[in-house]
Amino acid sequence: MVPAAFGAGIIAGLGATVPIGAMGVMLLREGTERGWRHGTPAAMGVGFADFVFCVVALAAGSVVAPLITAWGKWPAAVGGVLLLVVAALTLRRAYRGKPPAPRPDGPRAAAAHGIARASMFFGLTIVNPMPLLYFMAISVGLGDSLHQRPVAGVFAIGVGIASFGWCVVLVAIGAALRARSTDRMQKTLSVIGGLIVAVCGVILILAAVL
Repeated sequence: MVPAAFGAGIIAGLGATVPIGAMGVMLLREGTERGWRHGTPAAMGVGFADFVFCVVALAAGSVVAPLITAWGKWPAAVGGVLLLVVAALTLRRAYRGKPPAPRPDGPRAAAAHGIARASMFFGLTIVNPMPLLYFMAISVGLGDSLHQRPVAGVFAIGVGIASFGWCVVLVAIGAALRARSTDRMQKTLSVIGGLIVAVCGVILILAAVL
C-alpha cells in the first residue's frame, strides 16, 4: 500500500508540474539567468508549494473546498497581476541590457538570496488555487485509502519530490542554454519568456473578470 501510494504521488506531482505554464517558463528563465546552482531555490519554492497544496487537500479537503469556492476568482486575478509584474520586470531588465542576475557574494548572502527566490516562487505558486483543486480531485478519486495517515504522508512526499524534481530539470535546461548562449540570445530568451508570462497573466485576469 505504501509503495503504491508513493508511486501515485510521483505521478500526481508530475501531472501538476509537467504541463509548461507561466511557472515553467519562469523556471527556465531562472536557470538561464542565474545558472543551475542559484536557480535551484526557485524549484524548491514551487515543489514545496505543491507539497503544501497536497497536504491541505488530503487533510482538510472537505473544509477548504467551500472556502476556495467562496473566494471566487479573486486568487486567479491576484495571480494574474503578480505575473504581469514579473513579466514587466523581466522585459525591462532585458531591454536595458544590464546583467540580469548578479551573483551573491559569500555564503550568508547566497543563503539569503536563495531564501528570497524560493519565497518568491512559493508565493507565486500558492496564490493559484488550481493545484489545490487538482489534488482535491485526486484525493476524492483515490478514495478512502488516502485517509490513512501513513499512506497520505507518503503520497504527499511523492508529490513534493516529483514536483521539485521536474522543476530542477527545467532550471537545468535553462542553465544549459545559458552556458551555450550569447548575450543577444539571452536577451531574446528573456524577452520571449517575459511575453509568455505576460500572456499567462492576462489570461488569468480575463478568466477572473469575464
